[in-house]
Amino acid sequence: MRLFRFVPLGLLLLVAVLSFTGCSMGSSPISSGSPGTVEPASPPAPELSPVTTEPAPSPTPSPASVEWRREEIPYNYDEMKEDVRIQLDEEPQLHSPMRTTVGTTPQAYTFFFREPMDRSSVEAAIRLHAKEKPAVHYVEPVFSFHWVNDRQLHVLATLTNLPDVDRAGPEYVLDAAGSKTLKGKEIGEELAFYALVLVPSQIWQISLDGAQKEKLTAFTAPYFVSNVLDNEHRFLLTYRYRQYCECDARYIPLYAVYDLNKKELIRYPIELTVNYRGKGAFVADRRGFFYAKPEKGVQVPESEWTVPVDVKGFVHGASFSHDRRYVLMAVGAAEQQKNLDLVITDLETGSERRMPGVVKGTIPTSESDGVILPVTFDDDGRYATFMMRENADSLNEIRQRYDWKAEKVISWNPPVAQDSWSGYYQSDDGKYQMYFNGGLYQGTNPIREFERWGIWIPGTHLLGYAKWEEGKEGKPSTESLIIFDADQRQERVILDGLHHGFGVFGASQDGKWLFVQSEQDLAN
Repeated sequence: MRLFRFVPLGLLLLVAVLSFTGCSMGSSPISSGSPGTVEPASPPAPELSPVTTEPAPSPTPSPASVEWRREEIPYNYDEMKEDVRIQLDEEPQLHSPMRTTVGTTPQAYTFFFREPMDRSSVEAAIRLHAKEKPAVHYVEPVFSFHWVNDRQLHVLATLTNLPDVDRAGPEYVLDAAGSKTLKGKEIGEELAFYALVLVPSQIWQISLDGAQKEKLTAFTAPYFVSNVLDNEHRFLLTYRYRQYCECDARYIPLYAVYDLNKKELIRYPIELTVNYRGKGAFVADRRGFFYAKPEKGVQVPESEWTVPVDVKGFVHGASFSHDRRYVLMAVGAAEQQKNLDLVITDLETGSERRMPGVVKGTIPTSESDGVILPVTFDDDGRYATFMMRENADSLNEIRQRYDWKAEKVISWNPPVAQDSWSGYYQSDDGKYQMYFNGGLYQGTNPIREFERWGIWIPGTHLLGYAKWEEGKEGKPSTESLIIFDADQRQERVILDGLHHGFGVFGASQDGKWLFVQSEQDLAN
């Protein structure tokens, strides 16, 4: 079965260009009263109450063995609009009311209350709601409580049984509904924090013969890799769910950049993208991503690679050139739908070249839900390829390229049906192209079809990809890691029996390693 034959453009961009949903795929601003708002002068903290805890059976570590910060978090209680806010301490952007994903280690939370609380009623309410288990996969964690004062409670939630790899995780709820303030007022409902527990995937590098495997990360939270950002394959764009549901709703996730050299996760409080669409004032980070100009008061990590961009008009799509020196943009009025200007900005000199109306055709929309998609430029250093639609009611593409040497836009005719998305990956010398909707080609000559897209290994004609393998004799299906030699037209399996959720996302610049992400311990 050809899983990606005639794949809709919108669906592929949903995965490849970071229009993520909070859904299970086999694999919004912070309200006032956030911890970022510090009271001008905090009164002396009252005497701390002791930690109350329930014993956890072996082999789960007891909460006392886990590093758990219990210091008071400065908070502007006077600006709270809800009775309670429940916040995940490792990522304060994740707070009630919500359903999201967390890792398997003990999770620390902080409850902020608008009014001083009856402490015993709060602890009783939290335990009660955890015991109710609204669905079969819900579990009751072991809770440890530490009151800083009557308006701030620290809670540590520890699971006694951890989820299996490649299986739906358990879920638990943190909820103070029904507890009472010191004045006798009862806390309302619909303010709970639902936590779905996932085994965090890790990044591994695997030698081309499969013999050497090295884990590069130790994520404790469920982060996923979406893009290798730079040509040196040092920086990765990652995300974790903000809101999570088994549905088709689109939620903007939380983004972070992972530095493979420093083994550092750099979290951002704003949306990051490799293909920008929005106002003409935005930021280009030459590591390989964009973000909208931050609003006043929003702090983003400092970076030596950031360059502000300010172009006249609305940017319907922006992408980096292959060398990250230029930004190519499709620009027009915000309401304009066709025949856009091509604007090329030099990030080193600040110069700009505008070619009016040369981005011919109508801006594409997603076939799944009609969302307007960014115009994307795929640059290999020779040509920057882009496409539009013939009109709003047609799937037929108008395919063009910007020729860097000739400094003009030319037409392009790939070996893909006109009404199918023409996106592709190619080997770094341009000899082979792997089309999402057409299979593997050498120029215009077809070589073979593929069920999955793959990753070209730099300096070679080798394509690495994961292949689904049907289970035999009642055993579950698995994945295999394959390397296909385009010159020899041969493939070999370098790893098999892998759990679903395994994925290949890049290769080292020296051509010696594949980068993969897996929940499974590949060393054992």
